[in-house]
Amino acid sequence: MNAAPTSRALARERTMARIVELGNAQLAESGVAGLSVREIARGLGMVSSAVYRYVASRDELLTLLIVDAYEDLAAAVEERLAGAGDEPRERFLALGGAMSSWALAAPERWSLLYGTPVPGYAAPSETTNAPGTQVTREVLAIAADAARGDRPLGESSALAPAVSELLDRHLTEFAIEADAATAARAVTAWSGLVGVISAHLFGQLGPDAVALGEDILRPQIEILADLIAPR
Repeated sequence: MNAAPTSRALARERTMARIVELGNAQLAESGVAGLSVREIARGLGMVSSAVYRYVASRDELLTLLIVDAYEDLAAAVEERLAGAGDEPRERFLALGGAMSSWALAAPERWSLLYGTPVPGYAAPSETTNAPGTQVTREVLAIAADAARGDRPLGESSALAPAVSELLDRHLTEFAIEADAATAARAVTAWSGLVGVISAHLFGQLGPDAVALGEDILRPQIEILADLIAPR
């Protein structure tokens, strides 16, 4: 039986949660450029030297916010999928809808994950890879389910051997039974989701498109669904 957390551990957990909350508030107000550990300290009612026991630098704060955003996005996707049926296309459309809704509700957090890289910052893969690949895994799983039907999705022979090897490695890592061709389509569909949502969110399609909100994203998500779960 695991021992109950100590009062000190619980207090630290509450403080870390508050640091993430304050960091997200800074992000929403001022973007990445406005992130400040000193401001976090003020929000906590601490001197700067005290808060550095919890978050040692702005880079560490960024990592906390990135992990929190990935986990929140994955939770939004899981919630939407829980209300979807078992049919792969329906599940992909639900996943894409959840991603677009989350992005439009929290554009600054989406930008932190999929926007311009922060100069001088490199996310630690050992901390961010697991939360950052949760949604990608869902797309791979949906594609694998669709490929078990009667309609083949593609030929692995069309892929360069090194690409097939990489995709096979990731399928093994995620414990998903599928071939490399299916994985290639899944990765393309996922990349397409990130791309169309980002293009909309960052105004790359113009103000008229921005005004349409999710209405302009839905048909694009339908087209991407054709890659892994054709009608």
